[in-house]
Amino acid sequence: MQWLEKKIAQEREKFADEGSIFYTLGECGLISFSDYIFLTTVLSTPQRNFEIAFKMFDLNGDGEVDMEEFEQVQSIIRSQTSMGMRHRDRPTTGNTLKSGLCSALTTYFFGADLKGKLTIKNFLEFQRKLQHDVLKLEFERHDPVDGKITERQFGGMLLAYSGVQSKKLTAMQKQLKKHFKDGKGLTFQEVENFFTFLKNINDVDTALSFYHMAGASLDKVTMQQVARTVAKVELSDHVCDVVFALFDCDGNGELSNKEFVSIMKQRLMRGLEKPKDMGFTRLMQAMWKCAQETAWDFALPKQ
Repeated sequence: MQWLEKKIAQEREKFADEGSIFYTLGECGLISFSDYIFLTTVLSTPQRNFEIAFKMFDLNGDGEVDMEEFEQVQSIIRSQTSMGMRHRDRPTTGNTLKSGLCSALTTYFFGADLKGKLTIKNFLEFQRKLQHDVLKLEFERHDPVDGKITERQFGGMLLAYSGVQSKKLTAMQKQLKKHFKDGKGLTFQEVENFFTFLKNINDVDTALSFYHMAGASLDKVTMQQVARTVAKVELSDHVCDVVFALFDCDGNGELSNKEFVSIMKQRLMRGLEKPKDMGFTRLMQAMWKCAQETAWDFALPKQ
């Protein structure tokens, strides 16, 4: 067991500081599968969804929920994604929190005796820290030099979980390599600002729709303006250059806001969401194949 404890201690040293969510969650930073599913969902769920869920179970209107009420909030949030739905209410996965069962999250939020209260303000701060810590870990995985990662590494972060087909993905990566053979790199602050912009992707989508209806194209200036208005962040010119090098396939200095938003929504979901019509699609394909074979047999019956 000593080697395991040593290994865990080494892994914990990778976290930015002792204020990291992962550093403080549970013994040796270990969490249950149930907590893992919920935390993964927290990363991609808009703040307003949590605000609504908290209000639903804040029966006395004091802005606080207890542990039992929070478990209901967890259930609702997990049901927001297909991954959460697959693991909901399945005791075999450890995803069902039974009465009296402590998890790293419940202890973190409600104390060892589980009698504390959780406010929406504190929870949203927890979400902000979690998103920051995960992004920091993703950034550090690229072994930044002088506090910067390369443009291609940033592009890789953007396209992770995006669902872009491999052929197109390769073409996009080649575009990036062509534009930034000797790039100057990006700092963590630049990367975090862009991902803060992405966290507001639904509002960004609405804003871009207004621009589109007004006849305006999605150029770099428009993207920076939307970021300031919707997400309250500044996107550096260099970040915008990288994004446009990645998504501006025809090189006209404009993006297809529909395609860009669609890919970024997939990135934000981190692979949690799967196409909901896959079963129906497979059924229709099978029926079509069966119909073709039946028609062929009818036209040319076997002797």
